[in-house]
Amino acid sequence: MNIQKETLSTEELILALENSKEFAFETVFKFYYTNVFHIARNYLGNKENAEEITQNVFFKLWKDFDHISEVNNVGGYLFKMTRNACLDFFKHEKVKHDFIQNTKKSVDLQYVQDDASALLLENELLGKIEEGINLLPEKCRKIFIHSRFDGLKNQEIAKMYSISKRTVDNHIAKGIKHMRLYLKDFATLLLFCSTIYIGILSL
Repeated sequence: MNIQKETLSTEELILALENSKEFAFETVFKFYYTNVFHIARNYLGNKENAEEITQNVFFKLWKDFDHISEVNNVGGYLFKMTRNACLDFFKHEKVKHDFIQNTKKSVDLQYVQDDASALLLENELLGKIEEGINLLPEKCRKIFIHSRFDGLKNQEIAKMYSISKRTVDNHIAKGIKHMRLYLKDFATLLLFCSTIYIGILSL
């Protein structure tokens, strides 16, 4: 590990500042960049994150560079800046991780709640449909079930009961009219029903 142990002296820093602020900053940057990077990498264990922290440290240093002459030990000052930046990074990552986990739990829970609610609504609707169908006259009920649940064509039902297709049509129309009236108070439930239930009530 090639961490520099030397410290840029106050005299050297002042001489650099006498040249220009930019020259002094470049001097500090070249002298301490490797140190700052390795300190950050030791904390974070990750090259990419360490490079980002190093850039942030020197960016912050540049913003406050007008007061650099007040710093007695530039190396120690940068060490504290780097350590604090790494600690802030850890805090940020923890907050982000907690947020993601909590959001995921919230979303998962919402899906569970939505699924449970949908299932309750569907079961309630099925119960109401069954109640309504059971109120139909026997023959009308059987024909309606054959048409809407068994998937038989009207002509097939007519042949099964030895009646005309027109009679079957009338029974189905009667059943649909009855079911629409019976379920009119459950419009909200019908918003959640699948197309199969919509098909029950369509001509």
